[in-house]
Amino acid sequence: MNGVDRVGGVDTRTELRVRFTDQERDGLTALAAGLRGVAESDLTEEDALVAALELALTRLIDDFEVPDPATRAQVQQARDNLRANWTRGSATL
Repeated sequence: MNGVDRVGGVDTRTELRVRFTDQERDGLTALAAGLRGVAESDLTEEDALVAALELALTRLIDDFEVPDPATRAQVQQARDNLRANWTRGSATL
């Protein structure tokens, strides 16, 4: 699938416009470079951002007490969906 999540042959990705400071951009570039080195794969900054998102959701579940049960369920479901439909190869933290 070439890193594209497809449902019924349709690309299900959503394009977002994100604005970063120079420092945030440098951090994302460094994260992608580090993941490329660890994974020994040609990962993009987009892959790195998704890996960071998965880690953040996991930390919310494992390391913090999300007080609202509905929000906690939303976080858990989002993390589980990321993992179940993983199209980023070994881009994980």
